[in-house]
Formats: sequence, structure tokens, C-alpha cells
Amino acid sequence: MQDVLELLGGWMPLQRWYAGRGEAAQLRLLGSFELAPAAPEPGLRLITVALVRDDATQATYQVPLVIRDIDSAMPALGYIGAVGEQSSRASLVDGAHDPAFARALIRLISDEAEVVGGPTPNGAEPVRVYGQPMPGSRVGEFVTARVLQGEQSNTSIVCELRGDDGEEAVPLIIKIFRHLHAGDNPDVTLQTALAAAGSLRVPPTFGQLAGVWSEDEGQVSGHLAFAQEFFAGVEDAWRVALRAAEGGEDFTPLARTLGEATAEVHEVLRRVMPSVAPTTTDIEIAVEQMWRRYELARVEVPAIAEHGEAIERIYGRAADAQWPVLQRIHGDYHLGQVLAVPDRGWVLLDFEGEPLRPLAERNAPDVPQRDVAGMLRSFDYVAGALRMQAGEEVAGEWAEASRRAFLEGYAAGQGEADEQAPSAADLEILLAAYELDKAVYEALYEARHRPDWLPIPVAAIERLLADA
Repeated sequence: MQDVLELLGGWMPLQRWYAGRGEAAQLRLLGSFELAPAAPEPGLRLITVALVRDDATQATYQVPLVIRDIDSAMPALGYIGAVGEQSSRASLVDGAHDPAFARALIRLISDEAEVVGGPTPNGAEPVRVYGQPMPGSRVGEFVTARVLQGEQSNTSIVCELRGDDGEEAVPLIIKIFRHLHAGDNPDVTLQTALAAAGSLRVPPTFGQLAGVWSEDEGQVSGHLAFAQEFFAGVEDAWRVALRAAEGGEDFTPLARTLGEATAEVHEVLRRVMPSVAPTTTDIEIAVEQMWRRYELARVEVPAIAEHGEAIERIYGRAADAQWPVLQRIHGDYHLGQVLAVPDRGWVLLDFEGEPLRPLAERNAPDVPQRDVAGMLRSFDYVAGALRMQAGEEVAGEWAEASRRAFLEGYAAGQGEADEQAPSAADLEILLAAYELDKAVYEALYEARHRPDWLPIPVAAIERLLADA
């Protein structure tokens, strides 16, 4: 296994999901498990999944691997290196790019199978994984698989399937969590709960792969993969909205239905997942986190440093307002997380929450206004993108109209208010604070990753302060 770790040490830092910034990986094996091939395949030697700890990034990674005979037709994207004796060298391939791994993983989940890994290097308990299909779910015969391009923190595999009649069946998408965390992944738990409740606002769930492995502090458990139906040939709401704004088209009817869909998802999550009344401590911690984000951002974004007093006033008003019941939410909500699916309407994806927040925070009940604020900021980003690309100042009016329509739809979708619910004025104060907090977060992100886009959140901060 040492030669495999050496190959991975040079390959992993080149991947988009690797958390390091130019550091050389310092890998050690935590454990591994093998998957039985779902069908005979010439040249296939081994399907295994390695769980490695990288001391350079202080992170645990999941790397599915396939070892097969060297073949000149091997996809370059999946090739990692050659392993074995010189006389019988074989290719080490990233399993995400090899259909044999996807086929075996579907089989493991479908059969509700359990796999126990081999001995671990330090004598810890071996890795144990188990497939968990959604009750009543079934998929067609596996045909082939391909990696969905563009993701960063995870890797998604689209699997083409065939029905019993030989015709093309609904495809499946398997999300491989590359960076593993101890605890439930909200992308799995929330979408599974929504699907189980009969919600049409998430894709139908096929199943998941969960596991137990040993970290330095002892045994932990978490999710390794999640599979659900894939909507082929559809656009996300960002592309739909951007095209409408470019053409000067009225987006308000769609924005209103998006608000209704958002309220519907919040209502289902409040009903099927735990919710709690906010304590004084909860509110103090939330507002303090907002302020800390601003203190960090003003160091890296001098343009917002002068707004400290005004921002503190808005956060102070939020601290004094009455807060709604805390519940599970999307957590990283924007137009890119929503699909426009024909005959189904808006469908929400990617419930992992903000990737920079600790998993415990992402799994905790939160205020729905965080999601609402995220979508409002997304409409503003459409206008900002057009200003940058073509100087389209009229997009500001388009964004404002879309924002109002979204809020109208969200209010209509909530139904009758609880007598214990905060007043409309308190909710408006809270939404203003969360939208400002989101813009501050964006300013910090853009300063670090896309400096050319920094004017968008900076202008939003100034506008939000003026409106307040």
C-alpha cells in the first residue's frame, strides 16, 4: 500500500477537492475496504476505497481506487499511476472515473450490504461500511457512468441505466464525499427526510453509503456517498435567471413560485426534523458570529472597514428582536442550488450548507431567514454579473423586482402565522441582518478567490446600510 500512498501524495494536491493550497500531501492510511465487482470485467483486478488522513490539511479524505491492467484507452482524467512489479504493472485509477466502481457501489447500496475492511496499519478497528437503500427504491440495469464536471468539494458520478424493457431508464447521480467528517452529512439527512415525506422539491432518493472508521481520537461514523435520481438536460435557476435578465424579461412570476417552493421546503423540514425555541444564548452566539465575520472581512476588504458602526447597529437590532423557532434549513441557498424541472417546478439540491462552516453548525437548527437572505443575495449577483460583463445597469431594477416577488411568494407559501411567531417588523430586522452578514461573507470570499467580483458584495453592503 505504500507505493499507492506515494502516488496519491502527488496526485491529490492537483484535485479540486483537495483542501491544501500548494502544500505537499502528508498521507497515512486510516483503513480501506474492497468492493466486489458487480459483473465480470476483463482486466479488472481490484476495486477498493482508501480512507487517508492528510496531516498537511488536517483532513480525512475518501479515495475510491480501481486497479486494472494497463490499457492505452484508459481515460487520462482517471489515471493516477502504475503499481505492482515491473513485470506485471497495472494502472491505479481514480474510481470515480471508472464505471466498475460506480456499478459495484450501486450494487452494495441496493443489496443493503455490509463490508468490513482489512487490518488497519495501527491495529485500530477496521473500516466498516453499509449500504442503505431508500425503502421501495429500485434502479435499472447499469450501462455506464461519467463524472459530472465542475464540482469542487465532492465528486458526482452520473450513471446511465436501462429498464427491464431495454429502454433508457431514469439516470442516477452518486455524490462521493471526498472530505469526510464525523457525523451526519446534512445533504443526506435532509434530502432523505424530504423525499420520505413525499416532497417533490428534492430528487427522489435511491440510497446512501455510511461507514465507521478510526480517526486519531477514536472511532467515528459518517456518510461516504449519497445516490438519487438525476434530472438530465435541465438548467439551474441561475442560468434561467441570468438569461431572463440579459433579455430584459420579467422574472417575477418565476421568482414568486421560487419563494413559494422555498417556504414549502421550510415547512416540511419544520414538520419532520427537530426544531427548538431560540434561547438568549443562541441569539447572542449567532449575532457574535456575524460580528466576527465582519471583523475578519474588514481586514482583508478595506472598502468596508469604515462601516463598522452602521453594521454594529443593524446586528444590535437583530439581537434585540424576537427570533422565530430554529429549524433545519438548506444552509447555502442560492440560484445555483435550484433546478428548473419541467412538469415538476423548482427542485432544490445540495443541502450540505456552507462548506467553510463546521459540520456541527451545519447540522444545528437555524433561522429560515438565512436561506431567504441567501436567495436575495443571489438575485443581486445576477445583476452584478451583468454589470461586470456588459455594463447593464438596468439589471438592478430587474433584481429588485425579482427580490420583491420572491419575498411575496415566500410569505404566501408560509400559510397562517403562529400566534407565538415574531412580528413582521422583527422578521424584517432579522432578514436585514442576515442579508448583510451574507454580503460580508461574500466580500471576504471574493477578496480571497475572485477579486474582480469584489465590487458586487461591496456595493451590496453599502446599499443595505443605506436602506437600513
